[in-house]
Amino acid sequence: MKTCRGIVLLLVAAGCANPGRPSSQPSAIPRAPDWSSDDLRDNAIGANAAEPPWRDLIRHTSVATGGRATHPSPSRDGSFFLYATTEFGPHPQIARRETTGVAATQLTQNNGDNLFPRVSPDGTRFAYASNKDGNFDVYVARIDAPLSITQVTFEDGDDVAPSWAPDGKRLVYSRNIGGLWQLVIVDVGTRVKTFLGPGMYPDWSPNPNDEWIAFQSQPRVAGGRSGVWVVRPDGTALREVVSDKAHGWSALNPRFSEGGRWIAYATANRSTESRAFGWPDEADDLWVIKPDGTYDTRLTDDLSAEWWPAWGRDRVFFVSNRGGAVNIWSLRVKPLDDPEDK
Repeated sequence: MKTCRGIVLLLVAAGCANPGRPSSQPSAIPRAPDWSSDDLRDNAIGANAAEPPWRDLIRHTSVATGGRATHPSPSRDGSFFLYATTEFGPHPQIARRETTGVAATQLTQNNGDNLFPRVSPDGTRFAYASNKDGNFDVYVARIDAPLSITQVTFEDGDDVAPSWAPDGKRLVYSRNIGGLWQLVIVDVGTRVKTFLGPGMYPDWSPNPNDEWIAFQSQPRVAGGRSGVWVVRPDGTALREVVSDKAHGWSALNPRFSEGGRWIAYATANRSTESRAFGWPDEADDLWVIKPDGTYDTRLTDDLSAEWWPAWGRDRVFFVSNRGGAVNIWSLRVKPLDDPEDK
């Protein structure tokens, strides 16, 4: 039997279990502006002060309300992306789209749910999770020959959310062991596994000279909140990147930028506006942060829910329910204020 009903929603809100909405009252009374000058031009707002940190918003899919297009995975150069979609039938299948194209190419063709596609570093293969044979396992296929499939995991529990190492030989993924999600590294060729510890939705930094694995923590108690952590592939240097110490909101779905210098992530219940008018228990906004926990910057502020960010060069692809339907969008991030990124 299939072990997860509609795992498209597989703990998207892990850590978003509605523990009770925090107060929407501001924590401090804002200070009134100084209008003492007779000439309001003395109080002019800077030309770029109100501009968002992104431009060139694009909607890539047009799945109708009730369907879903989710889990975007761009190629490293951002020229195309893979995603899971119900465009072809009731079960999510993996599809490919050119970033500037309008037609989708179906890659998987089975009666299971196919989710979490990830393009390999060289752009020739993709890993994904499917429950076509019962529980979820991890598979690898060539993009140009998607019906030539290699099964990577064979355990009874669910194995989901694979992410490639920079060498293209290993994957890290999430395995459900008795209700606890664990991070596992597997050599695709030998199937040898290494267990890292608890965690969900891992992402392997693309920088081979400074390898980290970012992941979403699993709440320890019902109604708890998730944070974003990083760890070395050998299990050392574990540290938290971002979370809410007051346990009012969650940090979700971390993904490294192309050079590994930034992490994009989604939040749930963090936005005051979303708590009042949006979908705070599914997701609210996208943020970017340095792996050391500095320069935490809000990327989007729309009232729709936005989650599953993924970098394709200077674009961030993401899932949004703008307009009521769950589709894939992307935006171009303005140059980040870091000399090393220029």
